Amino acid sequence: MNILETLSLSCIFILFPLFCYFIFVINEQNLGRKTSNVLFDVALYSSLYLILKVETEYISVKVMFITIPLLIAYLKEKKILSIIFSLLIGLYYFYKFDINIILIILELSIYFVLFPILKKKSVNDFNTTSVFVVIKVIFTTLGLNLFEINNLNFVKKIMILPFAFYLMTHLIHYLMTKSEQIMSLHLTIKELEREKQVRNSLFKITHEIKNPIAVCKGYLEMFDPKNEDHLKRYIPIIRQEIERTLTIMTDFTNLTKLTVDKRKMDIMVLLNDVVEIASVLASEKKIEFEHNLSDDEVYIYGDYDRLKQVFINVIKNAMEAIPLNKKGLIKVNAKLTRGNITIIIEDNGVGMNKEVKDKMGEPFFTTKKNGTGLGIKLSNEIIEEHKGLLEYKSKPKAGTKAIVTLPLKKSL
Repeated sequence: MNILETLSLSCIFILFPLFCYFIFVINEQNLGRKTSNVLFDVALYSSLYLILKVETEYISVKVMFITIPLLIAYLKEKKILSIIFSLLIGLYYFYKFDINIILIILELSIYFVLFPILKKKSVNDFNTTSVFVVIKVIFTTLGLNLFEINNLNFVKKIMILPFAFYLMTHLIHYLMTKSEQIMSLHLTIKELEREKQVRNSLFKITHEIKNPIAVCKGYLEMFDPKNEDHLKRYIPIIRQEIERTLTIMTDFTNLTKLTVDKRKMDIMVLLNDVVEIASVLASEKKIEFEHNLSDDEVYIYGDYDRLKQVFINVIKNAMEAIPLNKKGLIKVNAKLTRGNITIIIEDNGVGMNKEVKDKMGEPFFTTKKNGTGLGIKLSNEIIEEHKGLLEYKSKPKAGTKAIVTLPLKKSL
């Protein structure tokens, strides 16, 4: 490899793990998940490891470039990581290149003392990087004896290489800064979208609550306590509208304060528990209830109560989709598929067309008389928190299949 190829490869090896980290963080932000700061440390460790593995005849290039992860650690104020990198680089210099131990200790000590001072004096990262480059070039020159007069590559090493190192170091810093800005901008956009959704939800819930309150107000204005007919007709309606308002408020509160406490659990125990409750509800509505569940233990990481809430909600929706004049049937089955468990809840109700199915999960969209539409959205979010999937297959007058897919607990 010529010197240009060596410089390019060194830059790629340093940047590749960091770019992977930035892409991963953006993807996690899209999914609404938080990422640990440890992942950045791992990416930086990977950069150092890769640059150490570069085999090149240009020793001075390697001596310079393996300190760039150390520079990044200092710029990000990662003190412990900086100390670890300093020890690793110092040992590598001493055993690999036989550089004078005093020069190594002096150089790394200057970084350790100087970087916090520059940070305290609010020196920007560009100027801090420039100071680092100057110090690095001086110590590389001294450590590798590049001033030897009989060295035929004297001009190239002393003039061209430091200039190339200066450009490459600032290029790496520039690309990292831009990547962080993109990541920060993406997070800001997600937060703005979330705020917009909250505002829209508040607007919708205000509208939804206003309707039953207006109904109550109208009946109360017409209400005559001495009129027995009013007592019989108006009081049940007012009570029903108040209950509807409370339902909307409860569903909205559950949605905005969703917490999931995942632990190791047997999903089959949960499903049998759900089936027992659902069988009672089905018998009250004279709906036939069938299930085919294994007695085998199947473990996942999940929140027992939250998942139970989802399955009960899905089964209740299935019951409500069956007309009163039809012999109802609901089936519950579970099967294992490629590291997942798939639970299918099928009914023979009225079904849905594509337009209704596409809108399912939108807040306050519902086809039920007293529904809020928040139950399905809450169920979707609970399943997403379990890294699973809730989907529906349906056709008008052909019933509906609710399919819940959850990842199994990975065995060690």
